[in-house]
Amino acid sequence: MVVPARSWFGGLIPAMLRFFGARPRFKERGVGVILAGLKLYDFLGRHERILPRSGFLGRRRLRRQLRGIADSFVAGCTYHDAWITAPERLGLELAMDGCAADTGSVALNHCELVGRDGDALLFRDAADPASEPLRATGKVVINAAGAWIDRANKAMGEDTAFIGGTKGSHILLDHDDLHARLRGKMIYFESADSRICLVFPYLDKVLLGSTDIPLAEPDDAVCTDEEIDYLFAALHGIFPGLGIGTPDIVYTYSGVRPLVRSGADDPGDISRDHSMPALEPAGDRGFPVLSLVGGKWTTFRAFAQQTTDEVLRRLGKTRRSTTEARPIGGGDGFSPTPEHLARQVAALGAAHGTSPKHAQHLVAFYGARADTMAAFCAAAPDRPVAGLVGYTERELTFLATRELVVHLEDLVLRRTPMAILGQLDAANIREVCRIVAAALGWDAARSEAELERLRSTLSRQHRVVIGEDRQEFEHRRATS
Repeated sequence: MVVPARSWFGGLIPAMLRFFGARPRFKERGVGVILAGLKLYDFLGRHERILPRSGFLGRRRLRRQLRGIADSFVAGCTYHDAWITAPERLGLELAMDGCAADTGSVALNHCELVGRDGDALLFRDAADPASEPLRATGKVVINAAGAWIDRANKAMGEDTAFIGGTKGSHILLDHDDLHARLRGKMIYFESADSRICLVFPYLDKVLLGSTDIPLAEPDDAVCTDEEIDYLFAALHGIFPGLGIGTPDIVYTYSGVRPLVRSGADDPGDISRDHSMPALEPAGDRGFPVLSLVGGKWTTFRAFAQQTTDEVLRRLGKTRRSTTEARPIGGGDGFSPTPEHLARQVAALGAAHGTSPKHAQHLVAFYGARADTMAAFCAAAPDRPVAGLVGYTERELTFLATRELVVHLEDLVLRRTPMAILGQLDAANIREVCRIVAAALGWDAARSEAELERLRSTLSRQHRVVIGEDRQEFEHRRATS
């Protein structure tokens, strides 16, 4: 990651005041403040260091590494961090690991908490809304509903105001010039209003984000035209003269950070720390509710351990095992080194006759679980999916039947990156639907309903238009 700066000592006084508890607003962060923060970061993480230490780029080195960066930048700093190529798959594999660890565990997909009856929670199966509610009882309830925490507590009869979330929107760009300029790096930079933004290569596309806007209703989170204009303006401050616009957008997405409710005027001043406020048993509710406020992928394992420690304490039990050093899902036994990847690809070919190209695809997307996938694909005749690079019919059948798929959009949006990478068109989504329908036993009416649901979700939430001219779509958005 590269953090460019336009001054040497900008933000020094606000940084010192913040260190002593004041909350002045930053106008800009200079090289001195950025480098001091990164060196402190190096020091705090020194005992478990895996990645290289932070560094410094002078003006000339900065321009060599980032071709076309604005002349106003005097220098930059560098540091290394991890990134998640498929956060939706990580969430899925966490749930699958949890179910595999204990046969008493169950993961319910598309299931909504709708009420409480004494000590029983009532859940509605969205796939069959007319059915009787599912009932669940327990000694402790953990509310990990993120931006919907207060709504979930209300369904249990408790009025809370824990969440003051902010919306973050991102856009995916198909832009070869920008992708080439980044040279595999993420740029972490300030916009004109001192908000932190980022831009980095996301597989063969470029991801640009993010905004930070208060939003009361998380279901309303979509990337607006104003946010796109804001992000483009911020990007042009980094690469002036870069030819980029809405035709380069292949996908947008928005989410709400489950931040603690705050009276801060500046969303950037809201604490990113996590907390666990407890609702103790009261009235006819005989169980406590622990609400997981804040948190993010960066800290989720530590937060999970703190939560389970608290649950064990309340139950009067001691921990029998820990997952602190346990790899997740396809990470178990997986190494991203070129030598190990080559051995895995060769092993799939030897064991299952998988072609080198498909083996590389399976290893890249499923890690150590690629062997199970390859065995499934080899157990019956298989062929590539028309119009989708890398995928085969048996692979999509495996995902549909083994990974809790209920709707077509589950597979397209949450099990694979085919939507976010702009790979969909009117022909191949019908082909994908045909494969999923055969795997899950959908009739023609259900298939058409799933296609319409997917098109609606893509258009409403992600600016992806299937079966309509893109310029006509943008014109309708601008005039509506």
